[in-house]
Formats: sequence, C-alpha cells, structure tokens
Amino acid sequence: MNLSQPFESKRLKFRLLNEHDIESIHRQFSDIDMCKYFSEPPCDKEEAKSIIEHYQNPEGKGYLRYGMFDKKSDKFIGTCGYHYWDPVKNQVEIGYDIWKEYWRQGYVTEALPYLINICFLHLGVECTYILTHPQNKASIASVKKYGFVESDLCRTVDTEPQICMTLLRADWNIETVHKI
Repeated sequence: MNLSQPFESKRLKFRLLNEHDIESIHRQFSDIDMCKYFSEPPCDKEEAKSIIEHYQNPEGKGYLRYGMFDKKSDKFIGTCGYHYWDPVKNQVEIGYDIWKEYWRQGYVTEALPYLINICFLHLGVECTYILTHPQNKASIASVKKYGFVESDLCRTVDTEPQICMTLLRADWNIETVHKI
C-alpha cells in the first residue's frame, strides 16, 4: 500500500493534507471546543501550514495524517493517522479529530478500521493505542467498539491526565475491519 494514495470509506474520502487545507486545519486546531482534549495549545495559521508540511510524504516516516472529507460535499470532517511509531516496542499511537459539527455521527468509528489496517498490515506493529483525556467519553466508546481496552500508558506523557487504550494484533478481528 502506498500511504500517499487517497482512499475512501462509505461516507469519507481520505487524502494527505495540502496547502488548500490551511484554513480547515487552522480552524480545527484553534477552536476552543476542539482543543478541549488536545495536549497542544491552539495554533495560528503559520502553525497550521507547518502541520500540513510535516505530514507530507509519509512513506518510511514514523507519522502519518490524513484529512477526512465528506464524499458528497467534499467538506472537511477532520484528520486521522498515526504518530509515535516505536519499531523497538513494535507499537504505534493513532489519533483523530472530528470537526465539532460532525461529532457523534460515527465518523471515528468509520475511520478506525482503516487506521487499524494501516498499522497492523503496513507497519506490522503488534500494538496500536490511543492516549485520550479520561473525560473524552466519546473517543473511549469509539475505540472500545473495535476491542481497545484500557491499559498502562504506552509512552510517558507530561501533559494533562491521559488514559491509554490499546488493541493488540492478537485481539484484532480482521473480519470486523474493512480491508483496504
């Protein structure tokens, strides 16, 4: 699989972010509601540009971020991907953020199978995990649908309280995950 290639799910188009997405990324990562559970402070437009540049050409890197867009309207829904790929521990952290107008509409649940497939099939890791704020109940519920369970922290964090939800390759049921 070429990580730079766009792909689709039932309602979403996934593609690498580009310079046309600066306004959406700035809005996403500067909005106070959106930043409630983020570990980073809100960003300005220059930082939004840097975020996009950082995630270009993901092949062979320890991080990847896709923009998620509505298939019908092409509106920006959010981002998803992985970061903190640790080949020594054979694990990777996944992450996602959905623009607040699309919360509680199943977009994370729809995107997760694709992220899980990329991590287990492309990266070959034995463990995927998320770190999330304990009060982010929607995120916790979304990953539980795919078998993620609360565990000890997979990496050290020095920000606000975080819980770690992990999914091991051995517990991954490929029958419930869409094939890319």
